[in-house]
Amino acid sequence: MQLPKSLVPMEPSTADGLAAERAKASFSVAAMNEFIVDEATRKGEAKMERIMAAEPEIFSVRTKYFMSRHEKMEHALKIGRRLIELLREGRITSDEITIADSMLDINGPFGLHRAMFIPTLENLTTDEQKRLFLEPARRYEILGCYAQTEIGHGSNVQGLETTCTYVPETDEFEVHTPSIRACKWWVGSLGVTATHAIVMAQLVVGGKRLGPNPVLVPVRSTADHSVLPGVTVGDIGPKFGFNTMDNGFLMLDRVRVPRINLMQRYITVERGGRVSRPPSVDPKVAYGTMVFVRTQIVQRTSQMLARATTVAVRYASVRRQFAGMADRAAAGGGESPVLDYAMVQYRLLPLVARNYAMYATSQAFTRHYEQSMAELARGNFAPLKELHATACGLKRWTSDVMIRGIDTCRHACGGHGFSQFSGLNEFYANQYPNIIWEGDNYVLSQQTARFLLAQVRALRAGAEVEDTQTTQYLRRHLDAGRVAPAAPTRFAGRSVRELAADPQLQLDVLGYRAATQAAALADRMEAGQSWNRSLVAMQRLSDAHAEYIVASYFRQHVQTLPPGSPLLPVLSQLAALLFLHTLEQNAGDLFRLPAPFSAAQVADVEDALARLMAELRDQAVSLVDAFGLHDMTLNSALGRSDGRVYEDYLQWALEDPLNRDDSGPAIRAAWFERYYRPVLHAADAKKQARL
Repeated sequence: MQLPKSLVPMEPSTADGLAAERAKASFSVAAMNEFIVDEATRKGEAKMERIMAAEPEIFSVRTKYFMSRHEKMEHALKIGRRLIELLREGRITSDEITIADSMLDINGPFGLHRAMFIPTLENLTTDEQKRLFLEPARRYEILGCYAQTEIGHGSNVQGLETTCTYVPETDEFEVHTPSIRACKWWVGSLGVTATHAIVMAQLVVGGKRLGPNPVLVPVRSTADHSVLPGVTVGDIGPKFGFNTMDNGFLMLDRVRVPRINLMQRYITVERGGRVSRPPSVDPKVAYGTMVFVRTQIVQRTSQMLARATTVAVRYASVRRQFAGMADRAAAGGGESPVLDYAMVQYRLLPLVARNYAMYATSQAFTRHYEQSMAELARGNFAPLKELHATACGLKRWTSDVMIRGIDTCRHACGGHGFSQFSGLNEFYANQYPNIIWEGDNYVLSQQTARFLLAQVRALRAGAEVEDTQTTQYLRRHLDAGRVAPAAPTRFAGRSVRELAADPQLQLDVLGYRAATQAAALADRMEAGQSWNRSLVAMQRLSDAHAEYIVASYFRQHVQTLPPGSPLLPVLSQLAALLFLHTLEQNAGDLFRLPAPFSAAQVADVEDALARLMAELRDQAVSLVDAFGLHDMTLNSALGRSDGRVYEDYLQWALEDPLNRDDSGPAIRAAWFERYYRPVLHAADAKKQARL
């Protein structure tokens, strides 16, 4: 299909508009990229971009918007196989495969082998089991998945029904699915790919139930991929998104596996059935894979949200609508970029601030996880509880901000956000599971709240508690674990302008808010309020805790810059924007504080937020440019780095099989004969029949 030759160039050009936005930057985009994105990710993305660009016949994802589910899966398998070949050739590392998967948003069938199967084997196996299982897994000689969720049991891990029963006569375990409700479901990489599954099952030894423990079960032959005896396995079918992944189901009919297949680093079942554990081991260490994956989700959400904010901010800066409606006149007196409008700024700029804070948080929390795992390896299980609670809270908050943020960015792109070529729709669908998998976000908030309540009660009782980031702010803002309205606070009586200008005061407000919510909820529950009646308050408490942690990590990251750094002014504005937006979104909390905000202060928050967004508006494009995302990663007509939005948008439409010269005429001709001709010429057909 050819475009009319009479088309004239667009004035003003969207490419020129984006270049003009970049000229407004008050900081070095390259320096900001080095500061906000960790070095391993930056180098890994640059390397993989070069490698994948050299093989577009394998790695191009431009045509994926036209593919069926099966075509997408095969495309993902082709990419996955090539990445494994590059790994075996020594050209890339396993971590760089993960980076490539993220860049392409493929989530292919080999992904869970790396993300869950191998980490479980690394963390929960003995040296002998590492030799038997981990080494072949790393060589891709077996392909694995992690089978925990059951069709009738998701968040309630303790309620899992699949059993793993020790059989002393044969020195084996018998793994059994007793009912349909116990059928393993949603298991990524299981539908058609996995040869082995790590099955989370109720361990039963000598008739005694010992709780859920992971056991390795072969499900398909590595020789010909045939399903093994006693195994019923398949794909669960198409989903809202994430359709390159073969999520599967699994039922086991008294399948026997050797005793060595039980993950035995933290629990040992000897021949004959004697059970032992290392001294002082926390049984929850068996859930280490979930903590690891939640840590990965926290890390990934910043990168995922960055794609949406990059697309939306770039497009909002070149999309023009209406003349004379914005507070400042458009260049040349024409229509204004929609980013000039306060409602668009209100939707997008706080997301950019949250995005920066999430990048800082992901790096800091990854270090926290690695330090905690090192302590566990030394036999110190004390950090596990706080690590688990913080992982739950941050996973909930970051994934919720991400998925709501992507949807907000779709809306901010107007009608064109509805097109697949925006890149935002399939991206939204693929990322949506993050708010559900590895713990439903509403259930996870209870884990965070439970930990906070336990710390408040321990402080009230004068008991010794671990010195952690959490207990430090609880001690600072509570008097012997109780809300102390009379206790002076550093922020009391300060104006909103003063609060927005002082990072420590911002943390004081956010920490005081979370601490007093925890103490107030503890008071209500001690007075008889049931757990069930407390669930809504727990959601607020979990988010308040997460917002303090995120702001604290962001401040710590900013403090790594030398005094006088040219990046500091805009980063300080982003931190203030993050703070003010948190207060504005939770104004009800401010009135409930023991040292409450006044109605006038809440109004001042709204005014300060509007002024700050107007100040940051000219930095928006450069702030998202600093995320350093390639056009291959964005895969979006609206977010192109060169600003040629409409040219690419139209070209993508011309690439649809319905419009291509090599396929379109035949498709349209066949449809005309089958469907359009009978409708259009029904009268002619009747006349011909009479003749």
